[in-house]
Amino acid sequence: MVMDSIARLKNRFRSGPEHLKLGKLGEDLAANLLAGKGYRLVERNHKVDGREVDIIAVEGDCLVFIEVKTRRDSSFGHPLLAVDNKRRIRLRKAAQIYAARKNLRDISIRFDVVTVDFGIDPYGHVELIRNAF
Repeated sequence: MVMDSIARLKNRFRSGPEHLKLGKLGEDLAANLLAGKGYRLVERNHKVDGREVDIIAVEGDCLVFIEVKTRRDSSFGHPLLAVDNKRRIRLRKAAQIYAARKNLRDISIRFDVVTVDFGIDPYGHVELIRNAF
């Protein structure tokens, strides 16, 4: 049943640039994993002053900003390696702006990363790294 769901997701993205289709598929798999773990998804692909946050969710009393990294194979290394210091700084700044605009005070903010690796598993090996930075 899971394989059928993944096959249906893959078929939705047959047109357009390959990297965008792969990224969208990775984000959909990440969203499914997060929802299954009890996260309440609030926003997807939310733009904050030129910075895009892949997923914003709530888990318990914590607002979670989630970066999703998807790789077709390991030629560029583990997907987590792509979440470099520059990307972390941009995500932290986006979280600050988002919280200020939504008038969210005294709320815990956390940064998670979800990696999706199709080199390990043709259906996508999805891994959640809580409190990644």
